[in-house]
Amino acid sequence: MSKVGIAQLQKRLDGLLAFLNPHWDFVNCHMVNYLTDQHWEVFLPGALRKEISGKEDAELAIEELFWQSNESGHRFQQWRVFLEIGKQERLALHPELLTSVEDLIEAQENAAQLSIREFMSAKKCHEVELTAALVDHIVKNSSQDCYIVDAGDGKGYLSSRLALQYGHKVLGIDANAANTENALSRNRKLQRAWNGLTERAELQSKGIIPKRRGKKSPTRDPQKSAPALDNYKTTSRFITTELNFGALLEYNFGQLLQNDSLNICLTGLHTCGNLAATCLQVFHAQNDCRLLCNIGCCYHLLRERYSQQEFFGNKALMDMQTDYGFPLSQYLQDRQVHMGRNARMLAAQSIERTLDAKELPNVTLYYRALLEVLVCRHTPQLKNELQVGKVRKFDSFEEYIQKCATKLEAPWLASVRDEELHSLLQEYATEKHYLDLFYLLRMSFAPILESLILLDRLLYLKELGYERSYLIDLFDPVISPRHFAIVSIKPPP
Repeated sequence: MSKVGIAQLQKRLDGLLAFLNPHWDFVNCHMVNYLTDQHWEVFLPGALRKEISGKEDAELAIEELFWQSNESGHRFQQWRVFLEIGKQERLALHPELLTSVEDLIEAQENAAQLSIREFMSAKKCHEVELTAALVDHIVKNSSQDCYIVDAGDGKGYLSSRLALQYGHKVLGIDANAANTENALSRNRKLQRAWNGLTERAELQSKGIIPKRRGKKSPTRDPQKSAPALDNYKTTSRFITTELNFGALLEYNFGQLLQNDSLNICLTGLHTCGNLAATCLQVFHAQNDCRLLCNIGCCYHLLRERYSQQEFFGNKALMDMQTDYGFPLSQYLQDRQVHMGRNARMLAAQSIERTLDAKELPNVTLYYRALLEVLVCRHTPQLKNELQVGKVRKFDSFEEYIQKCATKLEAPWLASVRDEELHSLLQEYATEKHYLDLFYLLRMSFAPILESLILLDRLLYLKELGYERSYLIDLFDPVISPRHFAIVSIKPPP
């Protein structure tokens, strides 16, 4: 298995930054201001703008460049070049920086993984099965007894699977006390249903259609006992580098495993915002943490060290965090690299899912941009100040505006006449198609921005001397957009 070196990571980060540096304002622009701030004219290179002239060109460009990915077309050559250069910066196009699960695990088990569908969506099931199997492999290949700590435990999806299917002792930690109670309740229900669920999965793996739930199977072993409940505990804590995991494990499990030292595998499935970065910092700070497997998400909630581009009260939320989540590596800190909140928000979007579904942005994005035009015309002092949020169940622009007026408690907006709204729609009719194309072009930067965050995390671990640190493309990106796992294994003490 080839090892990714520090110099190799630094070189790739240099390439990413060289590509991104001219476009930071573009990826940080707010789609709310698409019309008021003339994003099409301001952010698109002139060569790209020249190739789009009217609604038909915009629609054809979307079809050929994004839905069909037609590389042999003769039109939109400047767009094709621009998109291809960006595509080459994506992490998925640099397999030399990635490690496969097969390469990571020295002794693969031959037993087939059962697909156990238990009280969760198909997406979550996909994520939990693959993450649990990976964590189990890492722990077993470490040749040492381990407790597992699940950071940001939530409803206990991953913890329950690790405890019930694989028999590990797991402590789930979540900052929200309600989550820990719900996770325990869910685990109790799951424990009672576990034998039936595994039986169904075994039958399905053999191509047998199991009977409907509720009908007792004649093949079920009545002597087979349910898995033990005492493998899984939860606690409500805010995770920092100072949190004493050893004390928490001893409190929850009593007598710890009998070995010379406590060994902990710190994991987390879609740890939100700064928690992903904190897990890497905890892994380094606490000697008992010997193994790490983390999949992060919600990049917009990262606290940046150098960015001043935070919108709509987000900066106040960031200031509540005790540590910085980006950049982690000294290499990017020395360069004072910053992204901005909108760039981090964009990093969490999925171009793969959008292309697979051929999905244009919801019409609310266009309507919200039109609303901002009304703000600038009627109450300019409120520009960039209104937080509308989600607006559901409307059949027209007029109804959308009515719902916004009610939600915002804005009499000035409620008094805007339908004639003005009709006129506004006519004035910006073509812009709707330009906005869709602009949106897709901007989304093409998402995997590039995510690559910057992930490689910074991997480099951070390498800088600290953890040579056995890996980046694994774990999930199907269409099913689960945040599909990369960071794994690190400390050398024996």
